[in-house]
Amino acid sequence: MRKRFIGVLVGAVLAALLIVGCATGARQDMRPGTYAVTVPAMMGPLSMEVTVSPRAITGIRVISHSETPGLAEWPIELIPAQIIANQSLNVDVVTGVTLTSRAIVFGVEQALNQAGANIEGFRRTVRAPRVRNRNLRADVIIVGGGGAGLSAAVSALESGASVILVEKSGFLGGNSIVAGGIINTSFREWQDHAPAEEGLNTMIINAIAETPVNEMHRSLIERVRVQFQEFLASDRTLFDSPAWHALQTFNGGDQIADIRLIELLTYNSQAAVEWLMGMGMQFTPYITQVPGSMYPRGLVPVLPNGTGIIQALTDTLAGNRNYTYFMETRATGLISEGGRVVGVNAVGRHGNRLTLRANRGVILATGGFAANVELRQQYAEGPFWPYLGPTLNTTNVATVTGDGHFFARDAGADLVGMDQIQLLHVTNPWTGHTGCMAGSTLNVANSVFVNQEGHRFVREDGRRDEISLAIMAQTGGVAHVIISSDGMPDPDLDLTLDKRSFSYMLEHNLAGFVRADTLEELAGVLGVNPANLAAAIAEYNSHVDSQVHDRFGRALLLTRFETGPWFSQPRAPATHYTMGGVRIDEYTRALRADGSVIPGLYIAGELIGDIHGTNRLGGNAITEFLVFGRIAGQSAALGR
Repeated sequence: MRKRFIGVLVGAVLAALLIVGCATGARQDMRPGTYAVTVPAMMGPLSMEVTVSPRAITGIRVISHSETPGLAEWPIELIPAQIIANQSLNVDVVTGVTLTSRAIVFGVEQALNQAGANIEGFRRTVRAPRVRNRNLRADVIIVGGGGAGLSAAVSALESGASVILVEKSGFLGGNSIVAGGIINTSFREWQDHAPAEEGLNTMIINAIAETPVNEMHRSLIERVRVQFQEFLASDRTLFDSPAWHALQTFNGGDQIADIRLIELLTYNSQAAVEWLMGMGMQFTPYITQVPGSMYPRGLVPVLPNGTGIIQALTDTLAGNRNYTYFMETRATGLISEGGRVVGVNAVGRHGNRLTLRANRGVILATGGFAANVELRQQYAEGPFWPYLGPTLNTTNVATVTGDGHFFARDAGADLVGMDQIQLLHVTNPWTGHTGCMAGSTLNVANSVFVNQEGHRFVREDGRRDEISLAIMAQTGGVAHVIISSDGMPDPDLDLTLDKRSFSYMLEHNLAGFVRADTLEELAGVLGVNPANLAAAIAEYNSHVDSQVHDRFGRALLLTRFETGPWFSQPRAPATHYTMGGVRIDEYTRALRADGSVIPGLYIAGELIGDIHGTNRLGGNAITEFLVFGRIAGQSAALGR
C-alpha cells in the first residue's frame, strides 16, 4: 500500500537526519499540549494538530485537507518527519509539491505561536546530510517516475532485468497521478450491452465511407466495415473493437500519425489493462465517454485520479531486490559511446553526482512540456494557438518540462510534431486542475455547455482542440456546464475525479459549483439570459428526441434535460498534453531522421511522437503509457 511505501522513505529521512544531529537551536519554554490549527493550502483549508513539550515539538498530524490525492501524501509524511527530527521549521519542501509543503510548515509555526514558543529558536539552519558521488550499474536505467517509467520498470523486472529509476520530483507518479485516470480500451465484456444511440452508429458509417489516405488506412477501414456488419447482425448494443479505436485515433489526429504505432496502442490496450488489474488495480463496472474521447470506451478507476494506477505499479515494485530508485534526482544527460546510449548522468538534491551505467538499455519516460511556458510558446504558439503564455493555466505538475526531448535530440533522435499541443477544456478556471471535474461532466452524455449569454456554442462530444478554441472565443473565456437531475439524480453519489461528491463541492463553495431548483433560477445564479438558456436546452432536447445530429454536430444524444434541481460548474481550457516527441519503432527504440535505430535508447509515454497526430483522444494517454511503457521495459531488458 502507498502508506507503507512512503513509510520506508520517512524512516530513511529520519535516520539520515538523526545521524546529522537534531539539537534545538535555542532553549524553549513552551506551554505543553496539543494545538489545533487550520491554514490555507493549495486546494483549500488544511487542518492539523501539533503537540509540544516545554522544550520540543513532539508530534505533527494533518487531520484533514483538500489537497490533490496522490501528491499530498508525500509532504504530509515527510515534512513533519523533518521538522521533528531537526526541531526546525527551516526544512526542504518536497519538490513538485511546494505549496502543500509550505502550508504544513506554516501550520506548525502557527501552533508554536499558540504555545508561546520563541519562533526564532525553531529557524536554525538544517545541516545537509553527507552525500557522495556514486557510480552505479544496472541492466536498465529509467529516467522518469511517472506512469510510463513505472510501467517500464515493472515490465523490465518481469523480463529478468535489474532496474535503476531516477525521478527529479519528490513524489512518484508524475502527471499520471493527477490525471483523470480514465483508460480507453475496447473492453467487450463491459461494452457489448452498454447504453448506446443511433448517433454513434452514424459516426461509424461516416468514418468507413471516407476515402483512404494510404493503404494502411484502407486496410483499417475495411476491418472496421466487416466488424460493424457483424455487430449489426448481433444483439449487441454498442459497437467497438481495436480497429475502430485505431481508426478514431487516426482520424481524431487529422490522419497524420503513424498507423502502425496507433495499432500497437489499441490492439494491446486490453492486455495492458488486464496486466494492471493483475497488480490490484480496480475499476468501476461501467464505461464512460470522457470529454474529447469521441466514443464511450473509458474505464473508470475506483480510487481518485491516477492514484490507483500508480499505487498498483509502486506496490508491485516495492521490495524487489533488483529495483533501485532515487527521488529528487535530476538527469542531466545521456552517456553515449560509439553511437550507443550506455547510461545517464544525474545529480541529487544536495549536488552529489550519479553516473548510472546500463548493461542493456536506457528508457526515457520524462513526459511532455505543457508546463514549460517557454517551450510551449517556442514550439506551439502560432496561428492555431495564438496564446500559450504564462497566464494560461496548465493541468501538468510543475516538473514536467520537456527534459527528455532534448536528451534524446542530443543523442541524435528525430523529434516530430513539436508544434502540436493539446488544451483540455474542462479544467478549473482558476487553477487548471482536473480533480474537481464532476462525474456528470466526465460523462459527456450528461452535460451541455453554454456561454455567458446563455447560448450553446459547440458540440460537447467533439475534439478537445475545437472545444477549447470555442470556449476561449466566448465572453470571459469560460463555459458553464449545465447538468439536470436527469443526468445526476443524486449529487451525493456524483463524484469528482478526486472522489469528492458534488454535494461536498456545493457545501464548501468549491470550484464554482452551483445548484438551483429551476432552470430559470440557475440562469439567475449564473447571470445568463434565462430565455436564451431555456431555448438552448429546448433545442438540445429536440435532438435527443429526433436522434438527429444538432447544428454543432453532436452525436451523443442520450440524456434529455428536463428535471430539476439543476447544477452547473464553470470550465476553461488549460494546457494539458504535447503530442510532439521522439520518433520510435515498434520496439520503442528511438530513431534518427533517416529511420535508423539509436542503439540502447528507448522511449515511453508522452515523450513519444507520431501516435496522436494533431489531437489526442481523451482517455488515450494512460493507455499509451501502459502499452508503450510495458513494451519499452521488455525491449530494453531483452536488448532488442
